[in-house]
Amino acid sequence: MLFGLIVFGAIVLVVFLLAATYNGLVTGTERAARAWNELDALLRQRHDEIPKLIELCERHLQHERAVFERVLAARMEVFGARQTHLADAVSRAETTLRGELAALIALASTNAELGASPAFGMLRQRNSTLDREIVERRALYNEAAARYNAAIARLPGNVVAMLGGFRPLGALDAE
Repeated sequence: MLFGLIVFGAIVLVVFLLAATYNGLVTGTERAARAWNELDALLRQRHDEIPKLIELCERHLQHERAVFERVLAARMEVFGARQTHLADAVSRAETTLRGELAALIALASTNAELGASPAFGMLRQRNSTLDREIVERRALYNEAAARYNAAIARLPGNVVAMLGGFRPLGALDAE
């Protein structure tokens, strides 16, 4: 009788431990998804600003069509990468876009009339602000992903992850 109670207690304890671990992994997944969505919202905001920036710059830099095309191509690449939800694809595409935007802003700043334009100053400031916020949100996502990945790497999380289909999350590199 006593042996049966001990076995029953052990089974209840194991089931409770597995359920708590599963719930912890679900919470980690939700945290990472929330951080990803917050980052994605900022990326969307920046992408909405790009056509305004290009439209303003085109008036003053008609001869620099190749720069505009590279920025728009990089924007489309990021849009496609965001749809995949693959961190490494988003990182690569974002790095390309940041470089192309920096080149456009540097080129536009050399034009005296455009550089002195209040509208250009506001767009440049908005881009800079969004970049800072994106860096912060990227760090929050990476932290959530790292905690989640650590949870599925440790016992009993690795067993529950294997049984529950939990997969590791990629980090967003800050290149």
